[in-house]
Amino acid sequence: MKDILSTETTEKHEAIMEQRPDQNNMQTIPSSHPQEHTDPSRARSGKNSGYKVISILLALFLFFCATGGGLYYLNRKGYVDIPFLTSTSTRTKKYHKSQDEKSKIRNLFSEIHDSKPSSPSPSAEGDDPEDAGSAGSIDFDFSETDEIDPDDPVFTDDNANHQNSNPSGDLSGKFIILDPGHGGRDTGCVFPFNNPNYWECNFTLHIVEKLKAQLESRGATVYVTRSDNSWVSLYNRLAQTHLICMDIAEKQGKLPFSAEHAEELRQSLRESIEINEDTVASGGMGLMVGSGAGPELQELMEMEKSLDNVLFLSVHLNSSESRTLHGTQIYYVTDESVIESENRQMRTNSEFKRSDFPKRDPYYGRNNEKNSLLAECLYDNIVGDIPEFETNAHPTVADNYAVLREHGLTGALIETAFLSDDNDRGMLCDENIILQIADSISNGVEIYYANVSD
Repeated sequence: MKDILSTETTEKHEAIMEQRPDQNNMQTIPSSHPQEHTDPSRARSGKNSGYKVISILLALFLFFCATGGGLYYLNRKGYVDIPFLTSTSTRTKKYHKSQDEKSKIRNLFSEIHDSKPSSPSPSAEGDDPEDAGSAGSIDFDFSETDEIDPDDPVFTDDNANHQNSNPSGDLSGKFIILDPGHGGRDTGCVFPFNNPNYWECNFTLHIVEKLKAQLESRGATVYVTRSDNSWVSLYNRLAQTHLICMDIAEKQGKLPFSAEHAEELRQSLRESIEINEDTVASGGMGLMVGSGAGPELQELMEMEKSLDNVLFLSVHLNSSESRTLHGTQIYYVTDESVIESENRQMRTNSEFKRSDFPKRDPYYGRNNEKNSLLAECLYDNIVGDIPEFETNAHPTVADNYAVLREHGLTGALIETAFLSDDNDRGMLCDENIILQIADSISNGVEIYYANVSD
């Protein structure tokens, strides 16, 4: 479950895949009583019958070639259409990553999902869609959740020899910060709602472990914000991210601060990590407290925006009390989505009304287009590899997430699937699917870089 604002969705019709009958199993069965004398007229008739059979088969072949022409071409939205199988075209995502296909891939992102759905997504956890995590005021009260076994639920492994679909991928020189959502006293979403056997925090950690290995196998340097089932506040995660970026920038000669100022910033960030809380009163928000962005945070965000070889990915699961929603959703932030949300919360959120809560001018300077592109790349690759995760909600949504808005990196929050959906949950318990998710996200990262490198 995401750690901040609203999830808005719309229902859509699911296309149903029907199996094509096999046209190639037709066999000629010889007669068990061959005739010794053949009538010439019958022989000619037999020849004509044979020609008719061949003609019919040829006509069927040409018919399928003509009507099924969509089977192998990418349409504008990146689907492969199979019109002759069902009354509604069955759609399967498919992208090619070869160099000669880059221009085709780039065209797939011409229609970015920039409109919001009409109704908010129901949350099984009862989050307030206006202020959950937006000002960092989070108060979880889960009984016994600090004792959750990180090995639950038991993941099945139906294919121990799962092969990387792109073993030759090259992410050398790239740095990926992975953020497994929730942990410790914050379980995230659970199922069943009243007597849980499944906890989001366990799934997210497991997915990130596999994703880290997959990205590293492609040459990337990977950092994680938590490596066990412990509580890590949102602003602890953000402070870690800033420190990592300062170290990377320093090694690349892009650190724009004096040694003295850099140490002051690092000390402030270390304090946020040590406090490890998300409230204004605790001081854990540090230099990230308030609306907009203060001078020190702006300095960090501008530095991070220049780090094109660094990405931030936060991994989560979704949930719905109605249990009608399913599939993958990708969230990202833009200047507009954050500012609109903060303006609204200034009117409604009690944290924004505190006397010690700084209210600053709106901040403009995020990687809006890159964030949107990354979200599209991730969604299309996950669903392309795992069609069952095509969502009936909105695939990509610009919103206001604490773990995305308080740094300047290109980033996305991946709601991998709905824990409340029986099919999604069953797939998440399959180790082979977990490996496939990790592989698909890695492919999405590679395609993102292929589209921004030129």
